[in-house]
Amino acid sequence: MGWIQSALSVFADKRELLDPACFDDPLALQVDWTPLVRGGTNVCTHRAQLRKGLMASTLTFVVTPLVTFGCGALVLFGVVVSVSHLLFTPSVAQAPLMALAPLVFSGMGGLFFWHLRRQQVCFDQSKGVFVQRDRATPLREVHALQLLREFVRGHKSSYDSFELNLVCRDGRRLNVTDHGSLHAIRDDARTLAAYLEVPIWDAIDLRLPEHLQTPNAKQQLLGMNLFR
Repeated sequence: MGWIQSALSVFADKRELLDPACFDDPLALQVDWTPLVRGGTNVCTHRAQLRKGLMASTLTFVVTPLVTFGCGALVLFGVVVSVSHLLFTPSVAQAPLMALAPLVFSGMGGLFFWHLRRQQVCFDQSKGVFVQRDRATPLREVHALQLLREFVRGHKSSYDSFELNLVCRDGRRLNVTDHGSLHAIRDDARTLAAYLEVPIWDAIDLRLPEHLQTPNAKQQLLGMNLFR
């Protein structure tokens, strides 16, 4: 049986255990370290965009051009196929639903883009707030940034999704973005940390010990209902 255990050890998670004390902050020992947003995507959906003004600047997490192009292509594909079917299929009068079926792709592309646009977060120094889904929260409440990794298992594929959260002074966590690009999310976290002048608690390369793996139901509910 020893050889079986040796073979299985190849797949074991050998990352170091997370010790929140390493961040040298009492609040780090109190906050939840499980993923706030379940699921995520395997592509980069949002990037930080800094716009400097005369008196103050804004930093917005906007939908990436690649995702915008993909959603637009899906919308255009459905419209083109549907119109082509209407114009060039003689039997379309007998089966009009066949001409409308491709518009499902258009609807999917439009709905996904609308969903991602709603997730955009804007940090505004002049107003002293960050806004997401028309909800404004004072910037002074942000205490730190939290970076987490989540392994997402799908029916056909599995992937890592990375999560950037705001940690408020009262221990609440608010999600900023959640996607599959490690380089992009770390780069944007550094940009946001410099903008807000707060530290980054990066736990992406660490694994949770058992006593930290119990999710906080109230914080999960807050994140899923308000900040998805």
